[in-house]
Amino acid sequence: MLNQRYLKKTLILLFSLMSVFAWSQTYNLVYDDEFNGDTLDLTKWNIQVGYAANQEKEYYTNGNNIKVENGNLIITAKKENIVADRNYSSGRIYSKSKGVLKYGKVEARISVPSGAGTWPAFWMMPQSSVYGSWPKSGEIDIMEHIGSDPRMTSHAVHTALKNGSLGNNWFTKVYKDSMENNFHIYSINWDPDQILFYIDNIKTATLYRNYTDTYTGWPFDQEFYVILNLAVGGTMGGTIDDNIFNNPVELKVDYVRLYQLVTAIDEVHDSNVKVFPTKFSDKINIDADAPTRIRIFDNVGKVLVDRNISGNGIINTSNFSNGIYFLQTDTKTFKLIK
Repeated sequence: MLNQRYLKKTLILLFSLMSVFAWSQTYNLVYDDEFNGDTLDLTKWNIQVGYAANQEKEYYTNGNNIKVENGNLIITAKKENIVADRNYSSGRIYSKSKGVLKYGKVEARISVPSGAGTWPAFWMMPQSSVYGSWPKSGEIDIMEHIGSDPRMTSHAVHTALKNGSLGNNWFTKVYKDSMENNFHIYSINWDPDQILFYIDNIKTATLYRNYTDTYTGWPFDQEFYVILNLAVGGTMGGTIDDNIFNNPVELKVDYVRLYQLVTAIDEVHDSNVKVFPTKFSDKINIDADAPTRIRIFDNVGKVLVDRNISGNGIINTSNFSNGIYFLQTDTKTFKLIK
């Protein structure tokens, strides 16, 4: 009985929070490719040709490893000598200047190949490197997979302060069965304060903005474009098992969609209650015209403060960790950031 009461209270809290924050999830589709034709749509994509970084062993060809059929984009890695110093070929496409986004939802339905040495990725780079060359202007890796670890999917970002070259970049590894040669949806929800990562519409990781950082720690306030590629070997791909090429080694993509965020959470306000500062450190000031119940939740819905305030009041937040919080009155919600 105790567990049932606890479950009921938890569900009520979750539904309450969902109703409060529902208005923050308004999106417009601004770019998509459903791959319903028989050739790659070059009004939506660019093809990269040449050598790859990260000690990868493939050479990217001008479309020879890319095809569209049966409603899918197919990028195929092959064991062949397109150039003298590379034993493998593959494909890479990107949407720079054709499909870009600043804040919103990015998703693709993808089937990754199996086999040691494969390294498929769905990722994002800045449209304009306003903060400087990589990694200063940022990188968002929505999905990376390596065939030598079949159950693993990686999410990652790179910034000036934390990146792969320094060996300290933020990343999360998710382990699930049946990830290879099966379609899954990989996506992010991205707003000014956080990037949420999803697999099959289930949240798998959250990266929060640290407001003590400048662009060196959060360059994700600019337009980014998407990239799809299938690497062979390299720093993540590792040792290549050439036997995998006895069968087609294919990255398949059902669709790619970009949705623009059109309603931001910080548009909310309450005419009867003033809360300041919304980017706080050790205290929050409350100015209420009438007795008002004030509750502060953390990002998972835990109540940290529950008190009544009339007139001017101060809430001590010196013991709060850095992150995003929500202050709720009877009618409105404020987003707060420490």
